Amino acid sequence: NMGMGGGGGGGGMPGGMGGDTMKKAQQMMSNPKVMEIISKAQSNPKIMKAVQECMGNPAAFAKYQNDPEVGELIRELQKYMQ
Repeated sequence: NMGMGGGGGGGGMPGGMGGDTMKKAQQMMSNPKVMEIISKAQSNPKIMKAVQECMGNPAAFAKYQNDPEVGELIRELQKYMQ
C-alpha cells in the first residue's frame, strides 16, 4: 500500500535523521504517553510503520492523519511532536 502520493522526503536535513531528530525521538520515547501510543502501534505493523515514519519525518503526518486505521493514533502522536 505504497502509492498514497506524498512525494519524496520533505525539506529539512539531507541525509536522513539529523541529530535534532534523534534527540527529539529520544525525548518522545521518554514520555509515557508516547510509549503508550507506540505499544498500541506494535500490535499492528501498518500502524507501527506509520508511527516510525512520522517520528523520522514530521511531514508524514499529513499522509496518515485521514487514514481510518492509523489516523487516530497519528493525531495523538502529533500532539507530542510539537
